[in-house]
Amino acid sequence: MKSDKIFLLLVMLIILTTISWITSCTHDAKIGDMPEICFDGDVLPIFATSCAISGCHDGQGESRMAFNNYADIRSSVVPGNPNSSKAYQAIIATWGENKMPPNQPLSLANRTTIRLWIEQGANPTTCPQIKGTGGDGGGSGTYVNPRACFARDILPVLVSRCATASCHDAISHKSGYNFTTFSNTLKAVSAGNPGSSKLYQVIKLTSGEDKMPPSNYSQVTAAEIDSIRKWISYGALNENCGEVCDTINPVTFSKTIWPIMQTSCIGCHSGTSPSGNVLLASYSNVATIASSGLLIKSLNGTGVTKMPPAGSFSACRIRQFDLWVKNGFLNN
Repeated sequence: MKSDKIFLLLVMLIILTTISWITSCTHDAKIGDMPEICFDGDVLPIFATSCAISGCHDGQGESRMAFNNYADIRSSVVPGNPNSSKAYQAIIATWGENKMPPNQPLSLANRTTIRLWIEQGANPTTCPQIKGTGGDGGGSGTYVNPRACFARDILPVLVSRCATASCHDAISHKSGYNFTTFSNTLKAVSAGNPGSSKLYQVIKLTSGEDKMPPSNYSQVTAAEIDSIRKWISYGALNENCGEVCDTINPVTFSKTIWPIMQTSCIGCHSGTSPSGNVLLASYSNVATIASSGLLIKSLNGTGVTKMPPAGSFSACRIRQFDLWVKNGFLNN
C-alpha cells in the first residue's frame, strides 16, 4: 500500500540521516539506496491536492505558478538539491509569506516524499498500477485497493449509484438515508465495522428487496464495494487524499476517461431517464457531448451547472479530459 511505502521511506531516511551523523565522511549514506519515488503516483497527488487548488497554484492565481503538471513543478526544483529548490523551501518554511500551504502544512511523510523525489533527480517517473478482477486481495491478479478516502473514492460512487433522483439524494432521502455528504453518509455506517454497517450490508446483496442499488440501476462494482469496506474498516474518516492523475502519458478513453465516467457520471446519466436528458452510458454518448463542447464546460462550470455534483474534479483531472477532447476524443 502507498501509506506503507511512505512510512518505510520515512524510516529509511531517518536511519540513513542518523548514520551520516555518526559516521565519517567516507561512509556517507547514498540516496541511490532508497526506493524510487514515482512522480505520478507519489508526488503529483500531493501538489495537486495541497497546492494546485482553485485560487492558489492552479495557474490562474496571482503567482501564475501551476503545480498540477510535471513541467511546472519541475521548473520550481533543482534536481538533486532540495535545499536550493523553491518548492521544497516553501513546504518546509514555518513562517512568512513563502510558507506553503499557508494554513495546512504538509505532513512529514509528504515532505519526505518530495525531498526524496528531488534528491533522486526530480524525474517524471511513472509506476505501474495494480489491476485485477475483484476480491480481498492476496493472490496473483486479484484486485488490491490502496487506502480508500471518502472524497476521492467513496462519495463519487455513492452519488453516482445511490444518491440518484427519488432515491438517496438530498431531496428524497429515501428510508431516511442521504448519500450526498460525509455527515449524512455516516448515518448508515458503523465506523470500523463493515459487517454492522447498513451501507455495506445492502451493496453486498445480490438479490432481494434490500439490494442496493436495485437491479435495474447501474451496479456497484466489486472494486468499489471493496473500497467502501476498507474505508469503513479504517474508521470511516473524512481524510484529505491525493489522486493518481497522469497527464504525462497519453490520455486514452479506455484507460483514463471511461473509468472516471463509470465511477462519477453514469449512475445519473444512464437508463431511460438520464439526469438532464444527458446520456453518458457509452463511448458514442460521451463523444457526442465532447464534440459539442458541453463536456468541458460542465466540468469547469462555464455557463452550465458544474459537474459532477458531488464535488468538482481536480484541475489535473479536468486537464485529462481536456487533452482527450483536444486530441479528437478518440475511442482508444
